[in-house]
Amino acid sequence: MQQPTSTAVAPLKRPSATIPTEVFLRYLLPVILVHLLGLLAVLPFFFSWTGVIVCVLGIHLFGQAITMGYHRLLAHRSFTAPRWFEWTLTGLALCCLQDTPARWVATHRKHHVHSDEDEDPHTPRVAFLWSHLGWLMLRNHDLTHVSNYSRFARDILEDPFYFWLERHPVAPLVIYFGQCALFFGIPCGIAALLGTPIAEAVLLGASVVVWGVFARTVLVWHITWSVNSLTHMFGYSSHDTGEHSRNNWFVALVAAGEGWHNNHHHDPSACTVQHRWWEFDLTYWEVRALQAIGVVQSITPLRSERIRRAGKSPPRSAVEPIVAAK
Repeated sequence: MQQPTSTAVAPLKRPSATIPTEVFLRYLLPVILVHLLGLLAVLPFFFSWTGVIVCVLGIHLFGQAITMGYHRLLAHRSFTAPRWFEWTLTGLALCCLQDTPARWVATHRKHHVHSDEDEDPHTPRVAFLWSHLGWLMLRNHDLTHVSNYSRFARDILEDPFYFWLERHPVAPLVIYFGQCALFFGIPCGIAALLGTPIAEAVLLGASVVVWGVFARTVLVWHITWSVNSLTHMFGYSSHDTGEHSRNNWFVALVAAGEGWHNNHHHDPSACTVQHRWWEFDLTYWEVRALQAIGVVQSITPLRSERIRRAGKSPPRSAVEPIVAAK
C-alpha cells in the first residue's frame, strides 16, 4: 500500500519530557564548534585532494559505525558480532560525536516505542528543525541521566566499557578530539618522510583534519539527522505502521539504506530494510559480506521469513516491537 509523498501531522509544542528552560550545553557547544570548524573547508588554504578523499571515505566508514554499529547491531540486535568488532564499530561511532552507545540506543528505542507521539524525543510534529537537530539542544528529563534511560538500554549497560562511558561524560569528547592527532600526524609524517617541506606537510595534516574530521563529522551528523526529520515527513508509505514514518529514496541513498524508514518501522527486528528489489539497502549487503567472511553471525531475516521458518501464521499487528532491554 503506497500513500502520499508528504505527511501533515497534528502539531505538538514539544515532547512531554523536554525541559524548555534548560539548554543542553553538552550538546549545543560542540555542535556549534564543530560546524564552525567544518566551515574551514570552504577556505582554499585548507583544500587538498587528500583531505577531500579522506572526507568522502570517512563519511561511509564512520557513518556505518552509526548505521551498522549503533543502530542495527546495538539498538536492534539484528545480527551478532564478536566483541572486538562491536567495540571497533563503537570506537568509530564515538569519533562521530553522536553520543554514548547507551544513550543513543535508549533514545532510538524510546523513539520506536513512542514514534510520533508526545514522548518521541525527536518527532517532527513539533517542527522540521526540531526533529533534525533542535531536540538535541534542550534537556530531556527521560534522557538526561543514566538512571532515567537505563530501562531502554539495560543490555548495553551490562557491558563494562559502555557503562564506564556513562560515568565519564567527558570521555566521548576526548576520544573525538583525540582523533585529530591521528588525522594530522599520519599524513603529515608520511609527507615529511617523502621529502615534502615541513610547512607543506603541516598544511597537509591540517587539511586532512579539517576535511577528514570536522567536515566529515558535520556531513555525517546531517545524514543521520535526516533519518529523524525527512523520513518522518516526506516519502511514501508501504506499510500501515500507525505512525508517520516514510520511505525516502534520497535519504536511503546518502545513508546507506536507512531512508527506507517505513520498512524499518514495519519490521524493526530485521537486519534489512530492503522490501523491494529497488529499495537497495547497502548496509544489509555489507553485513552479509561480513557474514560471508566469518565476522558476523545470526542475521535476523525479514518477518515473513521468520514466520515461514517458525511455521506460524502472520500476526495481526502490522508492527513488531523492537528488541526490548533485558
